[in-house]
Amino acid sequence: MQNTSNTRGASRDPRARRTRAQLRRAVLDLSTERDLDTVTMADIAERAEVNRATVYLHYKDREDLLLDATDSTMSGIVDAVRACRLTAAAGLPTAESDPAPGHLVKLFTHVDRHRALYGRMLGEDGSPRFIARLQRRLAQAWYEQLTAADAEKPAEGDLLARAHYVSGGLVALITQWAQGEFDTDGNSTDTAVQHLSHLTWSMIQGRA
Repeated sequence: MQNTSNTRGASRDPRARRTRAQLRRAVLDLSTERDLDTVTMADIAERAEVNRATVYLHYKDREDLLLDATDSTMSGIVDAVRACRLTAAAGLPTAESDPAPGHLVKLFTHVDRHRALYGRMLGEDGSPRFIARLQRRLAQAWYEQLTAADAEKPAEGDLLARAHYVSGGLVALITQWAQGEFDTDGNSTDTAVQHLSHLTWSMIQGRA
């Protein structure tokens, strides 16, 4: 799906690429340390060890920079959805003792690894543009899977509605997982990921 960030300049200049990489690292580090609303372009410039004017040479505002910085992190979730196989031949788990779907285990493990970032970006004080972009990209990934899985080829509008419905639910689960809502005392992260992956797959398949 097309990158909707308004990043300034697609320069091939190695210095420009290095500067953008510094700025991306800076805003990601700051986003895990404090509320996004308190992070200014001046803070980002100071962390990246560049002047404030340099930031605006590459990005029009903080949200633009943050969207660019989180694109590769967001891609980890989208790639996990694209690995789904929404067919009966996918080897669905039938009990909690069966292996959980690997793509969902990968997804929730990925979110756990970046929990501070997702918790802030998806929270009440996070980024509406990030949330909308993630849901849109997930819906596209689900739509591709549904199109490939359904031999009867339902109307495109019906498939799009299902794709957006599932992606909205998944974003909600990711948000709660990142914010620790599903953490339980005494269970390891691996156990929690396995359980949530089973439950999510059952809901996607309409079996829960």
